[in-house]
Amino acid sequence: MNAISTLAPSAIRQPSPDLSVLLDAVRNSVPLQVRDLTPQRVAEARAVAGVALQPADPVLIAAWLKKLAGLVVNGPDEVRARQQAEAMVEVCGDLPAAVWCPEARRAWARSGERGKFWPAPAELYAHLLPFAEKIRWQVHAARKVVKLSEAAKEAPKRRTAEERAAVECAVNAWKGRQPVQPKDAVKRLQPDQPSLRQRIAEYRRQLETAGPEAQAWLEPLITNLEAQHAAVCRKKARGFAERAVRA
Repeated sequence: MNAISTLAPSAIRQPSPDLSVLLDAVRNSVPLQVRDLTPQRVAEARAVAGVALQPADPVLIAAWLKKLAGLVVNGPDEVRARQQAEAMVEVCGDLPAAVWCPEARRAWARSGERGKFWPAPAELYAHLLPFAEKIRWQVHAARKVVKLSEAAKEAPKRRTAEERAAVECAVNAWKGRQPVQPKDAVKRLQPDQPSLRQRIAEYRRQLETAGPEAQAWLEPLITNLEAQHAAVCRKKARGFAERAVRA
């Protein structure tokens, strides 16, 4: 094992305690504010999301196993060290690099009677799998933090009342018109619609010169309008037929 672990292992990217709290909040669907996405947290989340799922270098795994050998009673000797390391790499080499951390090594040593002995490849894989799952959801949460920070940068800022007034004045000046009137003022400027009485009088005037075809639809229309006018004035409507009889 000493023969293949002479190189210094590459640094493992572990989330800081501050970022871990933020990632736990994202995992539990806790809403985040823009002030929570500080540049330092976002930069660290981007680093975690980029490299944490990459498999470890065999040299790193060998160095981790070498330290584990000092914690058990039957660690491999120099003859079996390389074979043991190769077997561990074959079984556990696809796990994220961050699982090969001191925390996972201490967890094996503290696992009771089992932790006194050197693990078989299958036992080590089962021991490291929960650490790998934790790292995977941390990466997922870190990627979401990066995405939220990018969305916060792209979100348009709300204009203040002074800015909106300045824009409105600029638009009015460009159009060469008076300031925009309120809605109630616009309504007052609109011409009044003809009343029911005026409409009835106009249709009666048209009826005097209308032909049979026009009379066929003008008479019911006038009767209907008179009924509406009588309902508004709380009077009994007098239809066209009654007026014709009196005439």
